[in-house]
Amino acid sequence: MKVRIKFSKHGVLKYVGHLDFMRYFQKAFRRTDIDVAYSKGFSPHMIMSFAQPLGVGVESDGEYFDVEVSDSENVDLFVEKLNEQMAEGVEVLEAIVLPEKAENAMASVAAASYEIEFYKDAPLTEKLIKQFVDSSEVNYVKKTKTGERTINIKDYVFDIRYLSMRCMYICVDASSGGNLKPATLCDALLKLDNKNIEDYPFHITRKDTYKRNENSELVPLNRF
Repeated sequence: MKVRIKFSKHGVLKYVGHLDFMRYFQKAFRRTDIDVAYSKGFSPHMIMSFAQPLGVGVESDGEYFDVEVSDSENVDLFVEKLNEQMAEGVEVLEAIVLPEKAENAMASVAAASYEIEFYKDAPLTEKLIKQFVDSSEVNYVKKTKTGERTINIKDYVFDIRYLSMRCMYICVDASSGGNLKPATLCDALLKLDNKNIEDYPFHITRKDTYKRNENSELVPLNRF
């Protein structure tokens, strides 16, 4: 059966890259008695799928991955067993059995929400956020591997809220076809106020990761 794990990642472990973090969880499973399924062939590996890679330096309250285990496993004990193996800064929050026809975590991702907090200076105002919300277009030159292209960044922003002069909440497209990085939105937003993003260092915390339900509404990956 397939199980979806939700976990948080904070502290110094935010500097551990995605591939190393996958290996971190693989080693954690090996130290438990959880019967994880392995692929077939000459180089078998744990059948595990992470929802969305987390950028180095970004903390998170809502990360997900799917793992295949024996049908006889008691999923209610997964959180306790895995947390016994976790280093400081990582906490397993929930383990749920996936419905039989559920998409895997990576294919399900449609959006992600973040809190962005600026360290020392405070470039945010309610007026600036309102200007962004009220604009029909906010064009941004996006650099890609093949060159540059201009996008309307509003097409990729599902929600944006002013929390304080140093902090805002955003929910943006995180799908494979339209993934918008929080730093890109920050850059576009500050440009509206003739500010340079390099002058305003900030910290990012991912709050949760979402899929679309049958009504096309955004819901967290652990809700069905």
